[in-house]
Amino acid sequence: MNDKEIKEFLLERLENRLKIYGLTRNELKGDFDLVKSGLLDSMAFVNLIGDMEERFGVEIDFESVKEDELFTTISGVIDLFINWR
Repeated sequence: MNDKEIKEFLLERLENRLKIYGLTRNELKGDFDLVKSGLLDSMAFVNLIGDMEERFGVEIDFESVKEDELFTTISGVIDLFINWR
């Protein structure tokens, strides 16, 4: 699993929501916050992470994620999966 693979999967999963909000993949920079922007609500975000865990064979323990980590951004989600061991 690498960052490009994770980003591609993430963007594929967001495709329908992007259309609804009139956004394109190119507009989603690393600091784009999926939750604060309103693109995903908290349940949709949890479902997205669940899909990604299943796809990449990773189980994220959110209790061990530091509160100040911005894992709801595009870069944050990618980093979360790349660095999770």
